[in-house]
Amino acid sequence: MRRLTLLLASLFATSAAGSAFAQGAETAPPPDESLLGEFVVTGVVEEHVPKIAILPSLSPALEDVIVRSVVRRDLELTGLFDVIDDRKAPAGLYGYNDPVDIKAWQALGAEAIVKVAARSHSQGKVEVLGLAYFLSVGKDPVYETKLVVDSSDIRITAHRITDALLGALTGRPGGFASRFTFSGPWGRNRRVFTMDADGHGLSPQTDPKDTAIAPTWGPNQQLFFSVSTNYSPFRLSRIEPLLAPTSPGTTPTTLPTVTPVQIPFRGSVYSVDFDAERKRMAVAIAENGGSAIYVGNPDGTDLRKVSTTDLATHPVFSPSGKLAWIGGSATQGSQRVYVDGKVVSPAGFTAAAPAFCDTEDGIRLVYAVAVGGDRQDLVMANERGQGTVRLTQNQGSNAYPACSPDGRMLAFFRKKGSEQGLYVMSLKRFRTQKVAGTAGESLRWAALPPATTAVAAAPKEAPAPAKTAEPRGE
Repeated sequence: MRRLTLLLASLFATSAAGSAFAQGAETAPPPDESLLGEFVVTGVVEEHVPKIAILPSLSPALEDVIVRSVVRRDLELTGLFDVIDDRKAPAGLYGYNDPVDIKAWQALGAEAIVKVAARSHSQGKVEVLGLAYFLSVGKDPVYETKLVVDSSDIRITAHRITDALLGALTGRPGGFASRFTFSGPWGRNRRVFTMDADGHGLSPQTDPKDTAIAPTWGPNQQLFFSVSTNYSPFRLSRIEPLLAPTSPGTTPTTLPTVTPVQIPFRGSVYSVDFDAERKRMAVAIAENGGSAIYVGNPDGTDLRKVSTTDLATHPVFSPSGKLAWIGGSATQGSQRVYVDGKVVSPAGFTAAAPAFCDTEDGIRLVYAVAVGGDRQDLVMANERGQGTVRLTQNQGSNAYPACSPDGRMLAFFRKKGSEQGLYVMSLKRFRTQKVAGTAGESLRWAALPPATTAVAAAPKEAPAPAKTAEPRGE
């Protein structure tokens, strides 16, 4: 019990962990929050925000309703477009084979038009249609696809069409064909869960009798995490397979088989991560009353210590190969973000849960900082910790950031009063939307395996991608 309590305190209660290093922290003056940068209040844009029409669905067919609602929700979450209200849709026909009335939508101010539709094809199969028009480059579609998929794949196919539509409309494919994993409370224990990128299909993946924490995806789409049974030390384990790749939102009738990962350490494994190519593995190991980060091969061999602080947890690789973690010691008094062994977060703030975002404007580092009152806020900087801006302020406690595969969105857990959930922020417009009402820790966001049926189509003439809005503080 004592080992479990200490572990969870170090992983999930950053304020308490910070005071454990420096007993005088409670009486010290509060740190200067100006070090966290200006608060991004609106992301007021310098460039024009395109107005987009997503044709309504009048079909009673469930597959048609699902495809259209999924694509619309995805495009709303991006923050890239001003989506025209369905109630303003011109009168007309909106069936699978009906042509798009470009002039009618253009009269409403639409600069881009998207049509997605689906219909039953054969036993267990669905035919899906996707069209996109960017009127500034002509009246021919910049994207067009028609494909037949299994009916069980209709939601993920809709996400893949969104990604391809974004590629045609902006020059950069989307990241909605992806999934979350995180550890969440389950009675007195914690379980590992997975969920689609839009909050659909929450699925438990580990035994409710165990305590499973800190999940992430590794080689061959396996899910790695640490698990403790009856308060035993946390052992690195993996699930194979996680779920059938064709049905990411399906709740399994039986839990996946858990396989231990052999590493040359007897202490608890606190967390794990893999680089972009899944060729390097970083683990946080209990060691000498604290913890340390080791890096080696994905099979657990050739692990070498890279951290130097008394405490080192939550390793995470940058897309460029850099390694960040949370480190602290008695002399420093708080936990701070380290990148390749160098401190990059402001002094005086207990930091937690770093994550990297591969945005259109370069790699960004996002992490949480304790700001008092048992609250955390999110800040963002460049990969070296420079140019810090504040992403949240006076919006409850915000923790465990994770970035979408395309770098456009940031997900995190928020708790404000009695309300809690998983939220997504557009890093283009800095608009935040709730996608699920679940609570959790150690959030990760990763792409699904590639589709077996081609969804993307090369645009005939795609416009240049818009620049990211310049954040404006207040």
